[in-house]
Amino acid sequence: MALNFRLSSRQLALLASAVLASMVLWQLAGLLWLGLTPSQAGRSLRLPAAAPAAQQQDPNLIARLFSGPASSVASEASSNLKLKALVSGANGVAIIEGLEASAVAVKLGQEAGSHGKLVAAERDHIVLELNGQRRKVFLEQQSIAPQANTGNTNSTIPTQSTTTASAAPATTLTRGQLTGILQGGNLANWSKGLATHASGGIAVEAASQQALASVLQLRDGDIIKSVNGRNLAKLEDLSLLYAAFSQQSAVSVQIVRAGEAQTLSYTVNP
Repeated sequence: MALNFRLSSRQLALLASAVLASMVLWQLAGLLWLGLTPSQAGRSLRLPAAAPAAQQQDPNLIARLFSGPASSVASEASSNLKLKALVSGANGVAIIEGLEASAVAVKLGQEAGSHGKLVAAERDHIVLELNGQRRKVFLEQQSIAPQANTGNTNSTIPTQSTTTASAAPATTLTRGQLTGILQGGNLANWSKGLATHASGGIAVEAASQQALASVLQLRDGDIIKSVNGRNLAKLEDLSLLYAAFSQQSAVSVQIVRAGEAQTLSYTVNP
């Protein structure tokens, strides 16, 4: 037996209202759920961020963090550098070996290659500054003060004549004159006109070509044997001569002139 369901108009209206109400409630429930649940928007699979590139660190900066004030002076000498000669003072000049193929002259305030700037020229050392750090470079030979005559100087001076000429009056020089000589540039000019003598000492071969010979009133044929008692055996010992004039206000130079031993005296003013 077939069942026949028939709904009245009123029943259909109530059913439609119920369905509509259910849909509205469903939408409201969905909106409420979205409001109470944390947003999932924007979530996606991401690769880890790349690590920042390593930056090149300045070793000098790191060293300064663990060192004293920037103006402090290192006690150790700068490696690979040799101070061959020096004129101290406000217009100081240094002859430095190790910067180029041959020794060169560096004026106060100039750069000494990769070793920094020459910021001070003292009586027995210079000060170089690099990246806020200062270091000293000392003269190779510092013991050049006047020495007492021990009576053994005849061993370094030819004995062709037993008569030693009396010392001439002292010649007055200024360190500015020596500075001008050192500013010539390199050892090619620094020792021009001079040579090592066969019997020991520094021979003046061409005084007109050597500014130092003119300042010290040396002549062709003179042999410089010692300065303030320090023997000068070869041309390279010329640095001792410059060092003496840089450090001392009274300098005594022993020479052989025309076979006779002579002493030349100098007074050095600032």
